[in-house]
Amino acid sequence: MFKKVIYNTGAQVIGKATTATITLLITLIIGRTLGPAGYGDFTKIFVFVGYFYTLADFGLNAIYIKIAKENELPHLKSLLGLRIIIGVTLALIATVSGFLLPYDQAASTGFSPLVKVGIAIASITIITQALYLTANAFYQKILRYDLSTISAAVSYVFVLLTAALVTFTSKSLLGYTIAYPIGGFILVLVAFAIIKKRTKTLPTPTFSKKEVIKFAKPAWPVGLALIFNLIYFRIDVFILSNYRPSTEVGLYGLAYQFFEAALAIPIFFSNAIYPPLANFYKVSRQRFQKEVKNWLFILSGVSILLTITMFSVSFFISAIFGRNFEGSMPALQILSIGLPFFFISALLWHLLIIYDKQKYLTLIYAVGAVFNIIANLIFIPTYGYIAASIITVISEALITLLLVIAIRSKNNLTMKQFNNY
Repeated sequence: MFKKVIYNTGAQVIGKATTATITLLITLIIGRTLGPAGYGDFTKIFVFVGYFYTLADFGLNAIYIKIAKENELPHLKSLLGLRIIIGVTLALIATVSGFLLPYDQAASTGFSPLVKVGIAIASITIITQALYLTANAFYQKILRYDLSTISAAVSYVFVLLTAALVTFTSKSLLGYTIAYPIGGFILVLVAFAIIKKRTKTLPTPTFSKKEVIKFAKPAWPVGLALIFNLIYFRIDVFILSNYRPSTEVGLYGLAYQFFEAALAIPIFFSNAIYPPLANFYKVSRQRFQKEVKNWLFILSGVSILLTITMFSVSFFISAIFGRNFEGSMPALQILSIGLPFFFISALLWHLLIIYDKQKYLTLIYAVGAVFNIIANLIFIPTYGYIAASIITVISEALITLLLVIAIRSKNNLTMKQFNNY
């Protein structure tokens, strides 16, 4: 198991390192060209659209992994059909709702008409993301995340090239926004070309009410938990946009760009760990508990190293992006302190799914979302993006505590791993 997890996690990390490097270049181009205020508008566009990425996910991949066999296409086709319906519907909802967002021109808060047009353009990526998520379900099932990283890397190269072209021509917010639907199209094209090469067949969507129920019924608790997770995870930008100037949104957005790249690592680990852990839980509880203990130790160690790395990186922000972004440094330092909580919660999330107790996820993340919203509404109007950074860390600490309590109440033997650790 260890070799498979390390291989798949390593493949994802290498892929993420590649895409993160390209993303850093893209962010550098956009940040230096548009400045903090312009980058703040760019952040508003993709944070709002990002809400719908999670809705397109809705925990369906975890269900696919449970019910599908390796290299099996019928369930993949059903998942693809469901995701197309979800993706198109969400893209339309995002476009319409985007134009209804508030804007205060005098205070320079909210979502300007230009940002609303940007949201409409970026909404196309909701569809491409839904399709890519489906391809990823296939890769995760066969434990070949290295295949997923190829399509991601190629798509980011196209985004970078388009962003560079915009810089030498219009230097416009909408130009940079258009780069992402282009990259999304390439992402899907490459992802499904790889699946076709492996299975000798290009998956075509099937639409069946019976299959929709098969996926949706067990997925809804995980899906709701993901939605609550998203609310508490990124609602701060939405609140920040309505109470503070775009410049602050830009400073926080840049810090979060680095933080979000770091958060990909616990997700990679948990995605790679989940299939073998689920299998061990079925065939050997003793082996399962041993692996849980080992991975808790590994994830904790990696999270501490990454915290130190992110804290160090923060000192170079102003040198790389300019003194206008100096305010991003304390935000990144605060956010990095919360990384250990995100690592542990990523594993605990999947343990509850393995125990078939995903309903607890909905309650836990609902509590986290309510706490986060209330705290942000109280403190962001006065303390701005620094308050948002602190509340993000406290919220994840609360979530981790609740996950531990849920697992302890349902599986005392597994909880001994926490006590021993």
